[in-house]
Amino acid sequence: MQRSENYMRGLRVLLYHSISADGQRDRLTVSRRQLEQQFEYLRRKGYTAILLSDLIAYCDGKKPLPPNPVLITFDDGLLNNVRIAYPLAKKYGIKINLFVVPVFMKQGRYREEPCLQPEDIEGLDPALVEIGLHSYAHSNYTDLVPAEIAADLERCLYSLQQMGIPYQPCLAYPFGAWPRRKDEAQDGFFKLLEQKGIRLAFRIGNRINPLPFRQKFLIQRLDIRGNESFLRFRMSVAFGKKLFGMQGLAARMKGLA
Repeated sequence: MQRSENYMRGLRVLLYHSISADGQRDRLTVSRRQLEQQFEYLRRKGYTAILLSDLIAYCDGKKPLPPNPVLITFDDGLLNNVRIAYPLAKKYGIKINLFVVPVFMKQGRYREEPCLQPEDIEGLDPALVEIGLHSYAHSNYTDLVPAEIAADLERCLYSLQQMGIPYQPCLAYPFGAWPRRKDEAQDGFFKLLEQKGIRLAFRIGNRINPLPFRQKFLIQRLDIRGNESFLRFRMSVAFGKKLFGMQGLAARMKGLA
């Protein structure tokens, strides 16, 4: 499917958290019905879902991205990501990526939600699902000194290895937080990520990423919320959530439904 519209260019990275089976919708929770509608829309509009490993291979110059790529991510490693989102991923042939937190896995819960266990991940099709890092303890990295960040990353990697969970060396910042000032602290933070083997890192930002990336440790994600309309989802995917107004009107006129 060929598409020349400007809104199809670049890489969209979608950010989800919890998926509900009972229709619950809020800032961090999308209902099963919403997620299916969104997956169906992405497939119908010609987007191609990719895995973290696909993105690493692109950055290494080993293979191109497919037409209209979209990276679908879920933060926190909640069990409903596998119980609800994974069957929909299989139904629509959509690849998904789960950023997990080892402490949550060990505790078994986060915010009263059951979390994934190693056995839940074992049976997942690696052609459809990959695991990324969401830190060891879900600490805000802006509250930690470099030595504490290094220790957190080391514990995260070690824990996943001990649990026998294959993962991609890609990090989603807890709370979307990183040292924002362009100074020695930020430079040191990025060097630390390099030293720990992190290949790509994700913030929020709510914009579409131009390709190739300007900064591989500041890849932006579109925050998908359950308390927003399907029209807003379509416009976010088309233009990024930062761009509405007249462009939003143009999106309706171009028939994004």
